Amino acid sequence: MPLKLAAAALLLSAGVTAAFAADLPSRKAAPAAPPPASACSESESIPTDAFGFTTGSDVADVGSFGPSFTYGGAFGTRTGRSNSHGGQLQGSYGLFPCMEVGPYLLGNFTNASVGGFSADERAFGAGIEMKYKLLTRDAHGIGLTAVVDPSFNRIDPEGAGRFTVYNTGLRLFADTTLIPGKLYAALNVSQDMTWTGPDPYARSATFTLSGSLAWQIVDSVYLSGEVRHMRAYNTLGFSKEAGYATFAGPGIYWQATKDLAISAAYNIQLGGKAKGEPGNLDLTNFSQHLVKVKLGYSF
Repeated sequence: MPLKLAAAALLLSAGVTAAFAADLPSRKAAPAAPPPASACSESESIPTDAFGFTTGSDVADVGSFGPSFTYGGAFGTRTGRSNSHGGQLQGSYGLFPCMEVGPYLLGNFTNASVGGFSADERAFGAGIEMKYKLLTRDAHGIGLTAVVDPSFNRIDPEGAGRFTVYNTGLRLFADTTLIPGKLYAALNVSQDMTWTGPDPYARSATFTLSGSLAWQIVDSVYLSGEVRHMRAYNTLGFSKEAGYATFAGPGIYWQATKDLAISAAYNIQLGGKAKGEPGNLDLTNFSQHLVKVKLGYSF
């Protein structure tokens, strides 16, 4: 590995210097200055994707760049059939201390049918995730990051014309260390406000509260378990509730190499209620099964 080769070269160099030390004047080298610490640096980093669908608070270092690809699947609906497959290609960059920006492209295909008729749908869009770290675990015991995430989608339902969806997500990501090197916890709160058009634009919102525990079972491998509660509204705020659902499921994160990470998570709807619909699940506003697989690389 390059690190071992560098260490071997350093030891070899030190040995050569020692061999000639008696022939050289004695001189003590000045101590090297420590690298400047970022205002948001942590003594122990926690992978942001170690918590499943829930996200940790850490942000990219200044000048660092990392592309990622995320697959999202959603399956199960109240009537008919609905299998949704989405992809997000994102590049995250440390713009300045405590600030990370991540523009992304979106694509989605839904294979669906209602009453025996096809209801397939395609969507393409883009957005930008902007994250700013407010608190660090070293200084305050918890890490806290504020996120603003605007995006848009062009949706083409089969036989129903085209729609444009504008979404603005407001989020808080928090995490903490419970047992150093072993156990970590994260909490997310988010409100997604959506406008769907053309004119007149329909307004809706989704509120999400999630919590997750991540356990580092061996170096670079984390297992997680999370619970998420989601509520749907027919306004941008918290009036006119359309339904709610509670999800739970496991996740796994593997830091395969120094630069490459792979994570996966699964959630199943345990309970819920759609307004005006029978049953103990909300399969009108939410799917029954959710899957997430992410591949990330850092430079």
